Amino acid sequence: MEFTFVSGHIALDLAATLTWRTSRPIELLADPSDLAAWIDQAGVAHLSGDIRANDLVRARELREAVYRTASAAVYARRPDPADLALLGRVASGAPVSPVLEGLGEAVWRGDLDQVLATVAHEACVLLGGPGHLRIRACSGTPCTRLFLDHSRAGSRRWCDKLTCGGRVNAVAYRRRRADRSPHRA
Repeated sequence: MEFTFVSGHIALDLAATLTWRTSRPIELLADPSDLAAWIDQAGVAHLSGDIRANDLVRARELREAVYRTASAAVYARRPDPADLALLGRVASGAPVSPVLEGLGEAVWRGDLDQVLATVAHEACVLLGGPGHLRIRACSGTPCTRLFLDHSRAGSRRWCDKLTCGGRVNAVAYRRRRADRSPHRA
């Protein structure tokens, strides 16, 4: 499984592991090996220990708390106190640790609890600070990804210019071409 990291923040990238939430949801963390692959590809840590089915459930619970809380920021709603409590509880755990293997060679290591604590900590920093004002929902239909808008004007509309933005631009282009066509009835 190859994951896409275009949200601009590790917690929002975790939230994106359930795609197309409102139309045809696709669970990208289908089994423990998918979670291990996400952790590796996200660069959170070199994972120590195995991931079990109950660990996957905990990771999904964190993911959904992040998604609901970040969505509350996007749509100016009050976040669910239970989600805030879960984020705070998980974030209070020990984070992943750097291991210096040489000059210019540091790697992050930890078990799943440390990985989840690190992601939850980053979510708390984002959602509890001014960054929450930069969280956006993708305008591409039917995409439900949330992303951090780093644009100067704060007007980014799509999670990824090449996928969602490209689809919207292609549809608009075809519509403009059809409107100019001399063969139009």
